[in-house]
Amino acid sequence: MTCTTISRRGLALGLAAILAMPGPVLARVTEPAPSAKTFLEQIYRSYLGKSAQNAKGVPLENPATVKRYFSAGLASLILDDGAEARKRRVPPILEGDVFIGHQDWDIANLAIDVKESGAKATAVVSFVNAGKSEKVVLELLNVGEGWRIADIVWDSGTLRGLYRKK
Repeated sequence: MTCTTISRRGLALGLAAILAMPGPVLARVTEPAPSAKTFLEQIYRSYLGKSAQNAKGVPLENPATVKRYFSAGLASLILDDGAEARKRRVPPILEGDVFIGHQDWDIANLAIDVKESGAKATAVVSFVNAGKSEKVVLELLNVGEGWRIADIVWDSGTLRGLYRKK
């Protein structure tokens, strides 16, 4: 009968090797990305009420936040325009709130209808803004780490269209 002893260093190196192995040896537990509807509900929940009071919306104050909500191409357009506007000391092309299409709002009766088709989705967000029925249409892409907005359509035009006019 042979007795093999394992040193602490050998045990630690073996454990480190197992942890470093790719694949299902130790599957990582991750939360699934939210559905397109959940992604939009998280955004629009912060718009319920008056912008001057408790409904602060989603401020797009830094590049990480912009990239969190928008597809790479659209995020690039937004960020490049903001940088150019600061450099020239002029307002950016997008002056109102991107998700509502206005600078101020008083949102009630929010409804979100989403049609998913693979890695794409189209959503219609309906609401009453200051007593007037409105809707916003969003085109979404699932980019692996979750849903991102590829375009927004308001009654006045599209987000991408604002940048095309430039």
